Amino acid sequence: MIINIVSTQINKNQINGPKKVLINTLKGLNYLGIKYVFNRPINEYKYNWIHDDQKAIIEAGFVNKAVLIGPNTAVLPKDLPLLRKKLPKNSIYLHPSQWTKDSWNLLGYKETILELWPAGIDLNKFPKITRNDKIKVLLYFKQRDLSLLNNAKLILEKLNLEYAVIHYGYYKEEEYLKALNECRFGIWIGCSESQGIGLQEALATNLPLIVLDAISLFDYIPTNSKKYAGYGFQKSLKTIRTTTAPYFDQRCGIKIEEIADLKKSILYISNNIDQYNPREYIEETLSLEESVNSLLSFFGQMAIQDSNSYNYQTISKILYYSGLVFQAWAWKWLWRKIYT
Repeated sequence: MIINIVSTQINKNQINGPKKVLINTLKGLNYLGIKYVFNRPINEYKYNWIHDDQKAIIEAGFVNKAVLIGPNTAVLPKDLPLLRKKLPKNSIYLHPSQWTKDSWNLLGYKETILELWPAGIDLNKFPKITRNDKIKVLLYFKQRDLSLLNNAKLILEKLNLEYAVIHYGYYKEEEYLKALNECRFGIWIGCSESQGIGLQEALATNLPLIVLDAISLFDYIPTNSKKYAGYGFQKSLKTIRTTTAPYFDQRCGIKIEEIADLKKSILYISNNIDQYNPREYIEETLSLEESVNSLLSFFGQMAIQDSNSYNYQTISKILYYSGLVFQAWAWKWLWRKIYT
């Protein structure tokens, strides 16, 4: 078995969610001895995983071959390439959590099968840390109202607790690893997450978390940066209940929805730290091996047939870039890139 992985992340240095999905999946494939190639024409291989490259979606339509797609190709169905043929119905679009799948169903997406598939977490890179001698609190902040961060700081200061702030978009992975090694527990103030790999890496180190949950897509406030363009969600999605931590149970910590509940939660987790075991949860549900075995199982579901023998990579690129003229997100991205 050889998998053709189509991804724009191969040569990118920035570590973000899509890059982590690719890195961790490759580690799992290597562990299981599964061979793979990158960015080859879809007609050349039976098994194709389009991780995040929309041009390959157009190509797969021309080739008329069932493929795995996602989870990083599009936020919503409206973001898929406009100038494309429909994909074979036995193709599978992967969603990292239930609420993202629910949102696509709500919007009437029926072009392919929708399946759940979270990427695995590297338990070796994020090992279990003994925290008996740790005194700091990890304070993670991502794309929420800044007043929530400021209120959390005030609460911690009144309780005479030291903290280390990790602000999404403004830190390197080395800084994150250092903070994880210094802290006893964490407070996570994030927006809705399709999976939340960064949060799960913290749990893998056995760091209990208090999660100030984002229960709506509209809790999201974009980072003012060239790297992160704002995104507009359809009003119909207000009915979808989201979460900051799609993979989380009582072993991992506490979820709250209001900043008013933070002080009580800090006091509780401080006094009951030994009852939490978040690494155990990650080992059971999100190991690299578990994730890759699940990914491989999808290929068996698709009944992949022989495809057209032509290579459509070039025409797919032309159609993809032509279609961007009609995509609102592309214009927003370009505007921010030029003027921010």
